[in-house]
Amino acid sequence: MKKVIGFIVAVVAMVSFATPASADGAISTTEQSILNELNAGVTIGGKKFNFDAAETNAAANHLKRVDLTQAQADEAVKNIQAARGLVESVSVNTSSANSLASAIKLLPANVISQVQNYAVAAGNAVGVKITFGGGSYSAVTITDANGAPVYKTGTPVKNTGSNYALSGITFGSLIVAAAGAVFVSRKNKLA
Repeated sequence: MKKVIGFIVAVVAMVSFATPASADGAISTTEQSILNELNAGVTIGGKKFNFDAAETNAAANHLKRVDLTQAQADEAVKNIQAARGLVESVSVNTSSANSLASAIKLLPANVISQVQNYAVAAGNAVGVKITFGGGSYSAVTITDANGAPVYKTGTPVKNTGSNYALSGITFGSLIVAAAGAVFVSRKNKLA
């Protein structure tokens, strides 16, 4: 009987110290619609182009860190589609282009400016700031609301800075629960 009481006290202590699990790091169906639009690519001058893996990975990493509303996702998707529609409506020779960045450089300056405006609006919708250096698509810097880098052309931004606080709290709770079980068990043996 004493072992059963000790076990019950240990379970109660463990449950009371347990922290709820969270779905941090998941991309919701709402957010997936943005990635689907980015992965759809664009046809310029009869040739299909896609974002580089580093660009789509940066977008996916950011979406794993935030929770977007349907309205935010819809706004981002609307701007991505508008940029795609604009770029696809322009006729340019892309036979020498081998990437989306090189194809966009072939577009007229006013079209590039409009595409940048759509990109900035899509970024604002998902909580990032997009800046273009030198007036071209090839020099892009994206930062989150706190100013932390999300993406910079030529420099992959890795998802670092893991926080082990939740693991530490859980481990500490288990230690306290085990110590409580040992204490109760020993107290019951002495009685």
